[in-house]
Amino acid sequence: MNKRWFVAVMAAACISSAWADVKAIVAYRQGVMKSFGGHMQALKAILAEGQKQFQPNALFHGEAILGLAKSIPDMFPQGSEHRKSAAKKEIWKNFPDFTSRAQTLERLSQEFVQAVKGGDEAAMKAAFQKMGKEGCSACHEKYRKD
Repeated sequence: MNKRWFVAVMAAACISSAWADVKAIVAYRQGVMKSFGGHMQALKAILAEGQKQFQPNALFHGEAILGLAKSIPDMFPQGSEHRKSAAKKEIWKNFPDFTSRAQTLERLSQEFVQAVKGGDEAAMKAAFQKMGKEGCSACHEKYRKD
């Protein structure tokens, strides 16, 4: 009887540990996604809402998005589904497509960074809009719960 009890306790501990890991992954992922949103909001204020005094910060925000975009696939390991997550199960069913969309965001954020470095405001605005529409939104429409 003691051996069964020990096995049951160990199994429960492993399940509890795995569940805690998933919760930690989801918490990290949600924090990073909020960071994306913060950087995009800041860029929107600079480029679309006329807050030109903050334009020197556009490069910082663009490079932050680029850095975060590189880590997207790693933030969605197999088995990290959670009811409190906005991630749809389709991510793991179509992981190559999901990864491709993350790579698109990475490429578009690199293009945005180059536009900022070029200093042409029209090019920055166009690259920002493309990054938001073809990068962020294209993935969210397919892989994020409403």
